[in-house]
Amino acid sequence: MSNRDHAATFIILGVLVVVFGITFTVFVIPSGREAQADEDAATGTADTLLHALGRGDGAEACGLLAKPAATALATQRGKDDCPSAVRDLADSLTAAEREAVAAMKLTDDDTRAEKRGTRHTVRLDAEPFGYTGLLVDRQNGTWRVIRME
Repeated sequence: MSNRDHAATFIILGVLVVVFGITFTVFVIPSGREAQADEDAATGTADTLLHALGRGDGAEACGLLAKPAATALATQRGKDDCPSAVRDLADSLTAAEREAVAAMKLTDDDTRAEKRGTRHTVRLDAEPFGYTGLLVDRQNGTWRVIRME
């Protein structure tokens, strides 16, 4: 192989490295940031919901629930609407449980993204409402809890 062939090979390899670097920078790094931002938003939505439930703040809690989840909560609690169900749920807590909910802070360690689009499952270990997880999804640009399990 001549020096000219070596130079051509190195030029081709150099171009490939540059193309790979640009591709990585343009596509992989931003998608990782977006995934982290989605995870943070899903976790934050679940955290805000739990605090609103603990306070009995029906307006805030129901605003974070997708309509089917709000209807399911009202049905589970035997109430006519979501805000009444939230107040009933909060009234069922002891003072110690309310304090535990107020001190609760979910983190990314509690969140697992599902493979289907923007859905995230937020695991709940010990909370007084009896839920083990919240399914959170971005709907029309707004994060909502679509199911409480």
